[in-house]
Amino acid sequence: MPRTIATASNVFAACDRLEAANERWNREDVRSEVGGGGWVVIDPLIKAWRALRPLREVAPSTPTELLQQVATSLETHIAGFTQETEGRLTESQKIFDTTISEISEKLAKLETELEEKTASLASSESENATLTEQLDQAKKTLEASRTDNARMVTENDGLTGQMSRMEKEHKTAIQAMQTEQRELLKQHAEERSRVAEEHATAIAAQRKELAQEAEQAENRLMVLLDQERQEAKAAESKLSSNLAKVTQKVQSQRDTIVALETSVTELTRQNEKLDAELVTRVETNTALQTSLEEQKAATASIEQEFTAYKKQHALGGELGALQDAVAGLQAKLSEREFKE
Repeated sequence: MPRTIATASNVFAACDRLEAANERWNREDVRSEVGGGGWVVIDPLIKAWRALRPLREVAPSTPTELLQQVATSLETHIAGFTQETEGRLTESQKIFDTTISEISEKLAKLETELEEKTASLASSESENATLTEQLDQAKKTLEASRTDNARMVTENDGLTGQMSRMEKEHKTAIQAMQTEQRELLKQHAEERSRVAEEHATAIAAQRKELAQEAEQAENRLMVLLDQERQEAKAAESKLSSNLAKVTQKVQSQRDTIVALETSVTELTRQNEKLDAELVTRVETNTALQTSLEEQKAATASIEQEFTAYKKQHALGGELGALQDAVAGLQAKLSEREFKE
């Protein structure tokens, strides 16, 4: 079946028929009357028909040929536009077909997923029913709110009138307050001037009184300073005398310390000398003790030999003389040891 093409003539004719029926109509009705056609053609022609309608109403005697020429011109203009649009539509159709193919594949996958989720959807139906009830309740609440809103709008209109009256009264009150404020400002300025004068007089009197008190305080301060200078001078003299005594005492103690240090040095030297002599005597005594021991051992050996000799040779009288000689020798050795 050949495709119906919308032209200026058949679109204008369709608009005339629909308008003559005295009913509301739209572009869907025009397209139905024409039998097809694209919106890119029908919409501009409907606008053109509406634009030419005032001309036909004002000048109904306008020749049909002139309107036909306008329609033909529009048709020619739109034909070129339609051809270009159809070319674009053909290209768009190719893209659309490709897209539909891709969408079909994705749709098959989505159908599979949909079947899997249908089971879970069943469990959600009860929740949906609950939500539906809540929605109905919300609708009732909304309706009540709308009723309250209408009432509030009415009240708002009343309040708006009251506000207008109150604004007028407020302006009047503000003007009265401004007048009163200007009067108060004038009185305040006069009062401030008077208080300033009284304050200046009081400050002058206080300054004079303070100057007198300052002079008296300065005199008392000078007397106190003079007394403090005299007391400081007496204290300085007393401190100088005490310092001289302390200095003298310190010098005497320093002399005593020097004498004691000299004595200690001399005693230390003598003590070191005595220590050296003691060491020498101890060494000498040790040597004499060793020599005495040796002599005692020798004497004992001689006595033993002499006793043996006496027994062999019966030397009684000579033994006594030898013993006396030995005793005398021992006495001399002991005396020598004691002296040393």
